[in-house]
Amino acid sequence: MGKSYLGLALGGGGSRGVAHIGALQVLHNSGLKPDLIAGVSAGSMIGAMYAATLDPNWIETRFRELMNSDLFASFSSGSLMAGRNKETFLENNTELAKQGYAARLGLNESYVVPRSIIENSVEFMIPCNNFEELQIPLKVIATDIQNGEEIIYSRGDIREALIQSSSIPGFFEATKKDSKLIVDGGVTSPIPVEILKEYAEMVMAVDITNYELKPLNQPNMIEIMRRSDIITSLRLKNNLSRQADILVKPEVSGIHWSDFDNFDKLLECGKNAMSKSLETLKNLEPRKDDIYYKLCLNLR
Repeated sequence: MGKSYLGLALGGGGSRGVAHIGALQVLHNSGLKPDLIAGVSAGSMIGAMYAATLDPNWIETRFRELMNSDLFASFSSGSLMAGRNKETFLENNTELAKQGYAARLGLNESYVVPRSIIENSVEFMIPCNNFEELQIPLKVIATDIQNGEEIIYSRGDIREALIQSSSIPGFFEATKKDSKLIVDGGVTSPIPVEILKEYAEMVMAVDITNYELKPLNQPNMIEIMRRSDIITSLRLKNNLSRQADILVKPEVSGIHWSDFDNFDKLLECGKNAMSKSLETLKNLEPRKDDIYYKLCLNLR
């Protein structure tokens, strides 16, 4: 079987996934449709919703309904979200209290939010049960943190795949399956460009990473270690996104993955970034043997 033509890679980023919706709305309205989608975490959720319905406006409506539901209210309550961003949660406390909280949380708990919360969210958002019901093929990536290997789902139970792919390590409860301990696909493939390169002639990636690093003021040991891991992760994401043939990069700097208050801003960021990318493509004059040729014809 030959390769698909256009593969769409949707990266992870929690609430910043709303930018994916805006990007898809512009892409869809342009008349272009990906032949294959790969997603991790928030990207897998948005990708699945689009692959199931081919209606990005429905995705926006459904997300707004979720945010107004009792389910979202329970998820965003202080009791569950207290650990969403430990630096923010503790910023008004003393350094001693900060260190004590982090130590107690890390030693006594393996997650903040139980798996049932994300199960209910996926049930609410996804209008099908199996990959085979989708209108566009989809690959969902998760990670086994026991051995560091990525797990790629493309058939069978789509909701279970999305739950695993969206389980942010240390925040959502990990999935135990046989000898595996499965978490967010963003651990191994934060922007799934490499995976799509195997199956698609051309890869468009939407990178919703927050690359902003705020200065650390009198950082303690935990903060220095955490910042070091963040820098490593940002370098990986940047290198992965640059492997895409078309990179769409919404301006999401400074927006935390748990901040859903910026829904409208994120939606516009996604629209603006995709519009700029498509405008650049329209102005290309590719040769017939160029990988962009077919794409540009569809845009004119």
